[in-house]
Amino acid sequence: MKTLIDILNLTAEHLRKKDIDEPRLSAELIISHSLGINRLDIYLQFDRELNEDQLAKIREMLSRRSAHEPLQYIFGETEFYGLKFKTASGVLIPRPDTEILVGKTAENIGDKNISILEIGTGSGCIAVSIAHKCRNVKIMATDISETALKTALLNAENNNVSKNIEFIKHDILIDKFNRKFDLIVSNPPYIRKDIIGTLSRQVREYEPLNALSDNNDGLTFYRRINELLPEILNPQGCLFLEIGYDQTDEVTRIYKKSLENISITRDLGGNPRVISGIFTG
Repeated sequence: MKTLIDILNLTAEHLRKKDIDEPRLSAELIISHSLGINRLDIYLQFDRELNEDQLAKIREMLSRRSAHEPLQYIFGETEFYGLKFKTASGVLIPRPDTEILVGKTAENIGDKNISILEIGTGSGCIAVSIAHKCRNVKIMATDISETALKTALLNAENNNVSKNIEFIKHDILIDKFNRKFDLIVSNPPYIRKDIIGTLSRQVREYEPLNALSDNNDGLTFYRRINELLPEILNPQGCLFLEIGYDQTDEVTRIYKKSLENISITRDLGGNPRVISGIFTG
């Protein structure tokens, strides 16, 4: 019988041969998730022998990870902004960088009772995290994907904020709104078309590319939101948008006439990550 440390070493080596990023970390996460233990327990229980059912579960996850499927889809969940989120194939995986957008937006909101529009909710990680942090908000969260909206609603229910969020199927590039909001937040598809080929296999082959890229120059949604501001944002309302690390100048130019007090917030890596400002009306 193979021990836990034997399985770890074999799993990590297999993933390394498949060119998986951070193969040992992936191996640790697969084994700990399969057995319902912490990663540290793998080393504390290194001589533990596994039965065939446990090995079969590890093999199934290992097979999927070897094909470069993201762990978040394999496990069906991930953590974001200190909360648990269900993840589903066809729905963009929440990313740590987007926590900067949530934190900056929540800091602005505080305990204010305001209306919020989120454009492109995906898993609902932004809307759910804001509603969990700022209990007095009312959010309309939109997306073009039925799968995303179902996942987002489930995440809102699981995190006890569904009463604060209305999920609506809506295409910002085509559809109009019949009301204005006090704040707009979005992590729009901003990766340029010519960059798609450089993305990792687990992103290119598994995540929804229309949630990552506008299939153009990466600025389509910034232009559209700016165009719609007079129709959807109250005067002196706030706008918070995630941006690519190299888009600061281009996005700032788009909003220089419609926003005042434009601010750029950097992520933990020092890269520009969020642009925010106040709508002049």
